[in-house]
Amino acid sequence: MKAPTQLVLRRPDVARFAAEANAVTALYLGSRRAALPGLREAHTEAETYVWMREAVFPRQSVRLALLRDEIVGFAARDGVWLAHLYVKAGWSGHGIGQALLDAVLAEASPVAPVLRVYTFQRNAGARRFYERNGFVAALEGDGKGNEEGEPDVLYERNMRT
Repeated sequence: MKAPTQLVLRRPDVARFAAEANAVTALYLGSRRAALPGLREAHTEAETYVWMREAVFPRQSVRLALLRDEIVGFAARDGVWLAHLYVKAGWSGHGIGQALLDAVLAEASPVAPVLRVYTFQRNAGARRFYERNGFVAALEGDGKGNEEGEPDVLYERNMRT
């Protein structure tokens, strides 16, 4: 689906760093809870807010998706890893995730031979999304390699084809 015409993709605003990091954290937590009910939360909400402000925003290439000044999605890339791609609960199916992924792919293609992403095996929507966008399942895990203890799948997309 095509992204809404008023969708704006941009980097975080340094002047609004804390507010935007907090909004993205709330989106991240809400999206995960809506998509994966019962998923073990390895960290408290307070720890997650700190992690977003101190690790994700300053160390990864972050893109925000905004509709009428509301953050409705975000993506973060760390080298060859698509570390995060989340759309606010209730906004899936509006092209927001696709717009974010397209921006990440455009940024990564000149520098990364491959783009990798993990998702949970039971996240059927994410799996369809990545497969539709040229990602191929490379490895399935039993959950021992992630903090949630949830079976996962590693996807890869060759950036040179």
